[in-house]
Amino acid sequence: MPDKATPTESKTDIGGDHDRVVMASRLPDGTPHQTPGFEFIGDRQVAIDAAKHQLREQAISAKDVELRGASTAEADAEASKPDAEVQKLIDAEEAAGAAAEKMAETEVKSRHNETGN
Repeated sequence: MPDKATPTESKTDIGGDHDRVVMASRLPDGTPHQTPGFEFIGDRQVAIDAAKHQLREQAISAKDVELRGASTAEADAEASKPDAEVQKLIDAEEAAGAAAEKMAETEVKSRHNETGN
């Protein structure tokens, strides 16, 4: 059986080739996992919406783990109680999500190929 290719965090430029994607792959920190100089293709708004969703979910999850220490059933049960501490978490997560969406839109707009080619 042939060896499976495994992605690496550092990609090399091979003679001007670059990734052309509709939706980016992401590393755990949210950075794109494509070749340097990659571009988004297809419908711009679809790419923006996908990037916003990816980065928002990733940012909210990271903020939740940071503030609560873990995302366990016990922590989830505690979070269901309507108190000031929970509201603090929700507010921080929403702020992280909004910042991630803004970053996603900027990223797609800077790398999107208007012609779709």
